[in-house]
Amino acid sequence: MRLITVRTISIATLSALAGIGTAVALVKVSVTPGVSPGIEASPGTFTGRVTDVATGIALENAMVLLEGAGIGAVTSDEGRFILSNVPAGRHTVTLKSMGYAEKKYEVTVTQGQTTVTDLEMMMQPVRLRNVVITVESPDRSSR
Repeated sequence: MRLITVRTISIATLSALAGIGTAVALVKVSVTPGVSPGIEASPGTFTGRVTDVATGIALENAMVLLEGAGIGAVTSDEGRFILSNVPAGRHTVTLKSMGYAEKKYEVTVTQGQTTVTDLEMMMQPVRLRNVVITVESPDRSSR
């Protein structure tokens, strides 16, 4: 386990740094002296599987986004995803996939633990505006 200490001036900078070190198991952040006390956090992991709510079929290439943390993943061909170095606490997870309604879930990630949650999405027809299909025959000039 590696320990990295980062000194910053603001909580906004601290939030930006939360999604950076994917190989880091423990992050300790101290705010510049005189601004506010230090903050220590041990990230967790969020993993699971995304499926179609009606059929249970795994959804490949669905986007799993952790709002406000700058962390996201795309599901595998088995619908599986893993988000590493997730700050401990309650998060909103947004799912997006072509042909499916966007879905939001609330999840709680525990410090230093792996949270496993399977998620479902509901199919939604894609609405297209005007579609024009033009068919042209190949040029058949006689010579």
